[in-house]
Formats: sequence, structure tokens, C-alpha cells
Amino acid sequence: MLTTNQLRQSAARSGARDIANVEIDAILTYLLQLFHEQGLTEHLAFKGGTMLRKMVFGPRGRLSTDLDFTCRTEIHLDDLTVKVLDALEQPYHGLAFRFDKQKDWYLTGDGCAANPVCSHDHNPAGVKTKIQISSRERPILPVRACSQIPQDYFKMLPFRPEAIPCLALEEAVAEKIRAASQRSKLRDLHDLAEVSVRPFDRDLTRSLAVYKLWACGGPGLDFERIRRRMEDVRNYNIDDLRSLLRKDQNPDLDGMIRRVAEGFRFLSNLTEIETVLAADQARRRRDEADEVIGLIGRWTPGK
Repeated sequence: MLTTNQLRQSAARSGARDIANVEIDAILTYLLQLFHEQGLTEHLAFKGGTMLRKMVFGPRGRLSTDLDFTCRTEIHLDDLTVKVLDALEQPYHGLAFRFDKQKDWYLTGDGCAANPVCSHDHNPAGVKTKIQISSRERPILPVRACSQIPQDYFKMLPFRPEAIPCLALEEAVAEKIRAASQRSKLRDLHDLAEVSVRPFDRDLTRSLAVYKLWACGGPGLDFERIRRRMEDVRNYNIDDLRSLLRKDQNPDLDGMIRRVAEGFRFLSNLTEIETVLAADQARRRRDEADEVIGLIGRWTPGK
């Protein structure tokens, strides 16, 4: 693992707000490399906030301490959990893993999770991380290996960071939209604001979001509901987000809300079949859902 001096130098060069932010990001990079070497990524698709930072936004993306994946093969969940625990059994390039609590790894009805404390010689107390793997659904779009955007500390690593299989950008954004529909969290607003100015297939993303919300049951895609939730600033503590950004980044809450409201207005332009599916909270319209999936399958992401 990188030394405290290396982390401090990298923090100074990159403008990181805190040396701990560089340490966490480096630990996640080690974990991704370990999972690649142990063959875990053959079964997983990387997604979530850390994926967006490492593969899309780069160093200016917000820090995230989680590694989120979707299982993309038919491997049994028990076997997948064993593979994760086996990978964390031995130290890796000076990084050791331990579970301080019995419930720091567990199975759920739709996945598995592990919350290892990652320690090294320069931080024996360690840093707790979260690894979550969902088996609720398979990726809809083809998964592709994405190279990690270089960080300042990459040149000091004892390995060359590998490309990691990831959800297609449109599907990753659709999952962020689903999250923003179901909860009020500043990190979702920030991620959507950052992605709103980037090129991606809007129609494809909207169809994916409609389908994913339908598959969950409950309220379907409703952009006005998302917009109202974003505008309720009482849900947000801007200092929490500021601590995850670089020193030269001062988050503008009003600006983020405006960018999302304008950049994701396309979510309100539902097609006829999407409108039917968005209103089907009881999940009775399976034929329409299959038709939406069929239409999604005819698109090529990014075109």
C-alpha cells in the first residue's frame, strides 16, 4: 500500500481536500485490481458512484467509499460470496483486510455485501469500506471493460490498474435516476448534475429508467416528482458533499438543481408505452415491459 508520505504528496499535487480522501480512493483501486486478479470481475459489472468517478468523471468526481456491482453471470450467490471472502483472506500489496463485526459480511434476498476494514503499516486502524453486489437483475445493455481515468497516485502503484467490466453509461445513469426517484440524497443530485452535460443516449436512458422503476414495483418514473424532491433543499447538507470534492470545488446547490432540471427534462417525454409502464405500480403489464426491453435491445448505446 502507498506510504503516508506518498499519499500526502499526491494529495498536495491533486488538490485533494484531505489525505484520507486519497487513501480511500487508492484502497478502492487496490480492491478493484484484486478482484480482477482473482477472477471476480468475470462475474461482475461495476456500477454506482465510484464507477462514475473512476471511469467517467475522473479526479474531479466526488469521492465515494463504496464498490457497487451487479452480478452478470449465473454463478450461485453462495459461491460468489465465498469468492469475495477468499479474495480478502490474504494481504494484497501490503493492504490487509479484516472484519471487526460478525455482520460485516452477509447475504440478502437480492445480493451479498462485505464491509472489510482495510489496513496497512501506515494506518493499522484501517479504513472501513463497503462492497455490495446485487443479484436482483442482470445488466440489460452489454457490459464493457472500461479503463480507469488516471489519478495522480497511479504512477506510484505497484501495478497498472486494469480495465474493469462496467455497466454501459446509459444504464448506470438510469440506475442513478431510479435512486433519485426513491430517495433524497445529495450525492445523487451531484452525480446527475455532472452527467447532465455529457453525451449519452437520452431516449435509451429514459426507457431503461422506466423499466428499472417498473421492475421494482411502486411509483414509476415521474420527472416532476424527482424535480420537486431535488428542490427540497432541506434534505441536503452541502458540507457533506464539499468534503468529498477537491479544494478548488465549491458545490453550488442551486446550480446543480438547475442543471439536472434542464438536463434531464427529457425524462418527462415518455412514449405511449413508457407512460403505460410508468403507471403500472402493480407490475401487471408484463407484455408492455417485454416490449420496452425489446425496443431497448434494438438500440446501440451512444448512437
